[in-house]
Amino acid sequence: MPELRRHYRSELFITSCESLCLGVPVFETLAKMSALADLAIATAYGLALEDVARGGIAPPERMMVVSLGRLGSREFDVASDADLVFILPDEEAPHLEFWRRVAERLIEMLSAFTGDGSLFRVDTRLRPFGREGELVQLEKSYLEYFSQRAETWEGIAYMKARAVAGDSERATKFLNELQKVDWRRYGQSHRSRQQLREMRTRLEREQGKSHALKAGFGGYYDIDFLLMYLRLKSAGIFFKVLNTPERIDVIEQMGHLERDDAEFLRDAATIFRAVDHGIRLYSGQPSDSLPASGPAFDSVAEMVQRWTPPAFAQQPLRDTLRLIQSRTRETFDRLFA
Repeated sequence: MPELRRHYRSELFITSCESLCLGVPVFETLAKMSALADLAIATAYGLALEDVARGGIAPPERMMVVSLGRLGSREFDVASDADLVFILPDEEAPHLEFWRRVAERLIEMLSAFTGDGSLFRVDTRLRPFGREGELVQLEKSYLEYFSQRAETWEGIAYMKARAVAGDSERATKFLNELQKVDWRRYGQSHRSRQQLREMRTRLEREQGKSHALKAGFGGYYDIDFLLMYLRLKSAGIFFKVLNTPERIDVIEQMGHLERDDAEFLRDAATIFRAVDHGIRLYSGQPSDSLPASGPAFDSVAEMVQRWTPPAFAQQPLRDTLRLIQSRTRETFDRLFA
């Protein structure tokens, strides 16, 4: 683990330097950081399995480690949390306690603060029943929960899920089945339109002031929720990995987005992620609001210029964001109407 931590921090530093010094496109940088986090999780998973099995015989490597959120969509960044859940085939129920200890050891390895630094925080609350649910759950428990009890936001969270360790082939097949449950509950009945819009409105009301660029008027959530809604129209098609530009490409190819809207949404998503990335590189911490003024704002604005699409590169950053937010909300309202 000390060697893994040093390797992770070194590669994260190199990737950040390439982003700053070479102007690597922001989604390319996030993909590299996601791949680095994947490597850390897979390596730590193997070490955790060895630790727990020490002195005994480990059962077949059947547990599925699944990422969601920013890591699930390959948009992991500096100071991101890794949203992970742990799923076990039904036939492995007799070994549930063993795999629970492996999951606990994996989380400890990934999130520990040590003299060699740390990797990243792990959040497991997206599992069925949240904090009250078992850390490792069987496939049948997932299918039952999502077909009968899960709220809309829980179902759509798994539309950004992908396997990162363990039995990845089985995990991909299972996530496909889980998406079919989402499709039956929300896609075919068109329930998603009203529920997603209500959810987006609530997030803006509750978080819009403190998280302006993400949850505020015309923020990144407008793009995310719009893409979820349009995707549910064709949720019967499963995609293994999609970041935001790739989601836009697929939805455009399906005929749910006009070319002009798709081009704008790609540019808007790039700017939102560029600002977020710049803030994280400057401060080492996530923030959903621009620095008010002064050296912090000037530094972030100068960095963001490296990754801004040409159509918006000549404008001051605040003017660009006002324009982006206004048009993002117009697009959101029009396509949800």
